[in-house]
Amino acid sequence: MKTVLITGCSSGYGLETARHFLANGWKVIATMRTPCPDLLPASDKLRILPLDVTQPESIARALEAAGLIDVLVNNAGIGLFGA
Repeated sequence: MKTVLITGCSSGYGLETARHFLANGWKVIATMRTPCPDLLPASDKLRILPLDVTQPESIARALEAAGLIDVLVNNAGIGLFGA
């Protein structure tokens, strides 16, 4: 079974992408800054991990917890103001 790690799953494209992969039988590692398990259907194929893409330590922890993945959907974005 293939595993996908998706960043930015708390809303929008990331959330819908996680739903799509779950519906198609993939193991999904859904990441979000503040994990909210109620956003996605309960499944033994789903893991929700905390991830803040602006923090290198958070990235390292998420990757270590995720283990081997087959696909990365790097959807999370950050805003920079005053640039």
